[in-house]
Amino acid sequence: MTRRAVITGLGAVSGFGRGADALWTALVDGRRAMRVEPALAEAGLSIGPVALVGELPLSAPSRAATMATWAAEEALADAGTPRGAAAAPSSARFGVAVGTTLGGIAGWLPLVRAQTTAAPARWGYAGPAQAVAAAVGAHGPLVVPSVACASGNVALGAALDLIRRDRCDVVLAGGADALHDFVIAGFGCLKAHDAAPCRPFDRDRRGLNLGEAAAFVVLESEAHARARGARIRAFLDGYGVAADAVHMTGPDRQGRGAARAMLAALADAGRSAADVGFVSAHGTATPFNDLMEAKALALTLGARASSTPVNSVKGALGHTLGAAAALEALVSVRTLETGLVPPTAGLDTLDPEIALDVVRDRARDARPRVVLSTASGFGGTNAAVVLGAA
Repeated sequence: MTRRAVITGLGAVSGFGRGADALWTALVDGRRAMRVEPALAEAGLSIGPVALVGELPLSAPSRAATMATWAAEEALADAGTPRGAAAAPSSARFGVAVGTTLGGIAGWLPLVRAQTTAAPARWGYAGPAQAVAAAVGAHGPLVVPSVACASGNVALGAALDLIRRDRCDVVLAGGADALHDFVIAGFGCLKAHDAAPCRPFDRDRRGLNLGEAAAFVVLESEAHARARGARIRAFLDGYGVAADAVHMTGPDRQGRGAARAMLAALADAGRSAADVGFVSAHGTATPFNDLMEAKALALTLGARASSTPVNSVKGALGHTLGAAAALEALVSVRTLETGLVPPTAGLDTLDPEIALDVVRDRARDARPRVVLSTASGFGGTNAAVVLGAA
C-alpha cells in the first residue's frame, strides 16, 4: 500500500524578507518585491529591477546556503519540529531534497577568476543542501536535483518518492538560489529580461526579472504526522517530469513537454483535469514561455483550461530559478488552506492568444481542493506536482 505524503511545515526567504507569512501577505496584497539595485548598476550588472533578499548583503559569503538554512529552519519550526522516535534529527530516516540551478557557485567563481585562493564552505552544487542537513541534523538521504528552473518541483518529487518507498519518515524539500553576476550576465546574453517590471501573460510582456529566494516544506508520511499529532496543511499527491528535447534554451512552442509532465502528475495523483481547481503556472513573462504554457494547459485541461484560475508569482518575486517551484508549492498550500488565489502582479492586458483565466488585480476566493503547479527550465525539463487540501 502506497504511503501518502503530507505537508506539515512551511518556510521561506524572498524579496519580501524572511518568513512564509510575510511572503503570503505580500502576494495576496498584490505587492511587488522587484526594485533597481544601485550596487548592481554601479557594477555594470543592471538588467532592470530584481528581487533581492535585503537581510543578506551581496558581499555575504555562502548566500544561497544561508537563505536555504533560514527557510528550512522556519519550516521545521512551523511543523512542530518532527522529532518522533522514527524521525529524530540523528536518524537516517530524516532526508533533505533541495532543487537548485547553481548551488554555491558564488563561492567557486572567485577561485576560477583567481580573485582568491581560499574556497568558502558550501561552494559546490550541493552546498545549500549540505548546509541545511548540517543545521537541522538530518542524516538521511541528501538529494540535489539541478535541472534549471524546474529543479524545485523535481526536488518535491524526489522527496515524495522517499516517503512513498519508506526510505524516510520526514523530508525537508524545496529549492534555493542566490543572485550573482554569473546569473545576471547569462540572462543578459540571452536578452530574456525586461528593463521594466515584468508582466506575466500580458499582451506587452517583454521578458523576466530576476530574483533570489529559498523555500521549503516539511514532507512527512501521513502515518508519522498523525502519530505525533501534527497539523496537516496539505497533501502532496503526485508529480511528473518530462523533456522537450527540442532546444537548448527555448521551450517546445506547442507546450507538449509541459503537458506531458502535468498529465503524468495528475495520473500519479489519481486525479483528472476535472479535479483541478487552480493552476500555479511557471509564468516567466517571456514571449515564448507564457504562450507555450497556455497551449500546454489546453492539452492538459481541455475545455476547462479557459475557466480554471491560473496565476504566476513571478510578477511579484521575479524568477528565482531553483527556488521558483518551491515558492509556488508553498503558495499552493496557502491557497488550499485559505481558498485565496493571489493576483498576477504586472498583468494589465491579457494576451488575446492566451485563453486562460489568469487571476489579476486582486486576490480571488476560488476555494480549490486540488492544485496543479507546473515549472519549465532551460534545456527542456518540465516538472509538475499535484497538491490536495487537507
